[in-house]
Amino acid sequence: MTTHVSPAGVAARTPATILIVEDDPGTVAVFGEILQRNGYDVCVAPDAESGLREVERVKPSAVLLDLRLPLADGVEFLRQLRADAPQARMPIAVVTGDYFLEETVGREIQALGARVHFKPLWEEDLLKLVRELLDG
Repeated sequence: MTTHVSPAGVAARTPATILIVEDDPGTVAVFGEILQRNGYDVCVAPDAESGLREVERVKPSAVLLDLRLPLADGVEFLRQLRADAPQARMPIAVVTGDYFLEETVGREIQALGARVHFKPLWEEDLLKLVRELLDG
């Protein structure tokens, strides 16, 4: 979270914004509810293309990215995001239910500066993951 100073000189915390790039409405609902209840701002994109637009529009503090998305997958999202210099270091976690992830895909995700986590993520796991992303 970032700290801003109000005109009265009092420090106020601005909630971190988490972008969820996920096409499953159930996952979006659960993750969004947990994050909002714990003080985070949440924005959502159902696919890689709209996710990239949201990154430009919102400038999120971190991204939770599904691997299996319609049209372009999470790896393609990562490739395009990392090609944009201002977004090259944005903290990203790939959250997937794909337990049989190919080794080459896992290596590329890691090379693109993201970590892989497997669904389901329980509330405490999700919050720990987001804190780790934000803390760098």
